Amino acid sequence: MSVHSEPPDDPDTLREKIIGLGETSLHKSYYPELQSRLAELERFRALLDQTHDAIFLIRTETGNLADVNASASTYLGYSKEELLATPFSGLLCPRKRAGFAELLRKNRDISSGFRQTYIASLVSREGREIPMEITVRFVAFGGDQYMVAIARDITDRLRTERELKIKESALESSTNGILIADLAGTILYANPSFASMFGYGEEGSVAGKTLEAFFADPTIGEKITGHLLDNSVLVKETIGLRNGGVPFHIHLSGSIVQNDAGQPLCTMLIVMDITERILTDQMKRETYTQLGKNIEQFAILGDHIRNPLQVIVGYAEMIDDPLTEKILEQSCRINGIITQLDRGWVESANVRQFLRRHGDGAEPPAQTFVRISTTGEEDS
Repeated sequence: MSVHSEPPDDPDTLREKIIGLGETSLHKSYYPELQSRLAELERFRALLDQTHDAIFLIRTETGNLADVNASASTYLGYSKEELLATPFSGLLCPRKRAGFAELLRKNRDISSGFRQTYIASLVSREGREIPMEITVRFVAFGGDQYMVAIARDITDRLRTERELKIKESALESSTNGILIADLAGTILYANPSFASMFGYGEEGSVAGKTLEAFFADPTIGEKITGHLLDNSVLVKETIGLRNGGVPFHIHLSGSIVQNDAGQPLCTMLIVMDITERILTDQMKRETYTQLGKNIEQFAILGDHIRNPLQVIVGYAEMIDDPLTEKILEQSCRINGIITQLDRGWVESANVRQFLRRHGDGAEPPAQTFVRISTTGEEDS
């Protein structure tokens, strides 16, 4: 009886068996898992390429790049192939290269998982320095030591920090007192000028107090907050209260600080000590009043002198005496002096009227500002 042999496999079937894809392959059961792992790695790689952070895989032994993500190429303007041919230190600004070499030297044998963050600039193809916050972590793959460097562009953050520093310096150096309070009236910040103006040693000692502590009328603080919430701005003159209970005149201008959505966040007050101005104005008003009284007195005194002088002249003209001419001559001189005094007080009155019209400060013009009455209503 003849034995029938199996028909020979065709070339395609044989190839599938060799590479493990045939129906009878022992490796066939592992293929779906392999596909799943490869797909997972591709997804992970896609995520790394989509992140805004530049990621570098660096060989610790040599400092050369083993891999980079797409963002690294985008930031620096190099292709991936060019980056892989460049040591990581060559991408750092020159002043940071020595520090990076020292970091590699110190941590070459460190255990996997060590992490450190520092600030350095990476240099693009065009030579532009890009400030980066670089987080490095040492890891091991298959017995080889690597360093993963994740670099985040902090150009906008540094610009914002610089702008905030300038604004903070402006607040700190302002000669006017600046106060920031929450919507309940609790002080969040006071600059040195405010602390000094109100008799506090340090601006920090003001924080936490309420607005009512800084006004002679303790109800003013609550009224200011309420007014600002309704009207957003405030201009007011009132009486402040120094540490220790000493009152003094202040000028306030306030506003509401809002977020991008227009919601109120806090209140800000700018305070000026106007005690000297108020006292000067008061002195000018008193001087002006006294000037008016003096002018009026000059006019009265002139009349009081001229009336008896007319009597003397009348009697002198009625008598026949050699001294009559002398009496009339001196009377005429006295009348001339009185006439000069009359011109003087008239000129003084004209000066007074001029000062009143032009408001040079001798009689301070009426000031217009928002005044909060004790009933809580606003008056002009």
